[in-house]
Amino acid sequence: MTHPQQTAPGHPIPLGQKLFYSAGGFAITLLISSTAIFLLNFYTDVALVPPAIASSALLIGKVWDTLNDPLMGWMSDRTGSRHGRRRVYLIYGALPLVLTTILLFSVPRGLDSLWAFVWIALTYTLFDTLFTLVSVPYNALGAEMTDDYDERTSLMAVGAIGTVLGYVLGGVATRTIVGRFTDPGLGYLAVGAIFGGLAGLALALVAWRVREPARAATVSAQPLLGAMWGTLRNTPFTTLLTAFSLARLAFTLLQTMLVYHVTYVLGGMLPVETVLLILFVIIGAGVPVWKRVADRWGKAVGYGLGIGLSAFGVLGLFFVGAGQPAAVYALIGLTGLGMSAHWVLPWAMLPDVVEAAPEGSREAGVYYGVYGLSDKIMRTIGITLPGYVLQAAGYVPNVAQGAESLLAIRVMFALAPAVLMFLAVPVLLRYPLDRRAHTALRSEGLSPAGD
Repeated sequence: MTHPQQTAPGHPIPLGQKLFYSAGGFAITLLISSTAIFLLNFYTDVALVPPAIASSALLIGKVWDTLNDPLMGWMSDRTGSRHGRRRVYLIYGALPLVLTTILLFSVPRGLDSLWAFVWIALTYTLFDTLFTLVSVPYNALGAEMTDDYDERTSLMAVGAIGTVLGYVLGGVATRTIVGRFTDPGLGYLAVGAIFGGLAGLALALVAWRVREPARAATVSAQPLLGAMWGTLRNTPFTTLLTAFSLARLAFTLLQTMLVYHVTYVLGGMLPVETVLLILFVIIGAGVPVWKRVADRWGKAVGYGLGIGLSAFGVLGLFFVGAGQPAAVYALIGLTGLGMSAHWVLPWAMLPDVVEAAPEGSREAGVYYGVYGLSDKIMRTIGITLPGYVLQAAGYVPNVAQGAESLLAIRVMFALAPAVLMFLAVPVLLRYPLDRRAHTALRSEGLSPAGD
């Protein structure tokens, strides 16, 4: 594969490079949305695996998931190849990821609970390993493409084009593809093949066209655990990490439970595809709004405001029911507008906090690995906890639910996420690295990181 011409990270990023970079966001969010929204529901309602069994099997993969992000970031920081430190993983990881995505959306017929558990645990662990292999270097590549405070926001805002498209396709087209098959199991197998193929092609496009900056490596001799611990002494990073983690858990719970909420609480009055399309279109439309807010008042202010709006939106959804379609649409819109800030601003803030680290410990891969570690822990809780809660509440697939099961769905979809989002807002009020502090950091060579 041709190695793109390298450029200095301090120069403005051409629009074409930003658009090509966004292809990676499309690949990652296509797989995230299809798995976060539909994977548990596929296991429980199509493969007919008991919810607790499915969640326990996913938990096995998620435990490994929480370990491999820092390891992958640490490894990519230390990688030397003719293809660069980051692009090499996209080049060699794209095709294996396609194959494991196909396996993920297939459960052989006739398996008893034990072998279904084994199949889900193995395929999800394999999928997650390949997903981490490409996603952590991809995100670290974005952090190194520019040193400018506002240019980073611009890169992530343009990158959100691919992110939105990935979420829309993964969320809206999944049921459409499955609906074209009389056997839903074959439909989900087609989903795995189509989405895996598209994700692989998009990652290959990033590797082919995005220029990895000619940046001198700033790699310390610290072992993995020492490098990870060093990131937690960076006060701006830990502040951002705390707020991001709370918001990530909230949005993962919402995504995991959305199909259940629309199907059983709202009684199918709105097609799942319609709800997702509205949500994602508003998320996409909100991206330039939050860029303007961040340019004017700072990234932390914009992020906190967005999370707060989503909190009010999902809290309202806890109280509305099947007979209030106008209220449902309005609250979904408010939730989506706030969610769009979560898609752009924390990823634009992360490169800034890496620069706030003491000189000699600014390893982007390790920071993205620790960030991904927290991200994966929150996703683990968000995708597995609902299965246990549904099982305890007496959930039975494909039938009208009892009062206890309906309450469990509403709490996990709306009330719990709203509480988590409200907790994240005051954390962001303590974020110390605004535009002025970042400018001073770069001009004076000082670090505001705490010990």
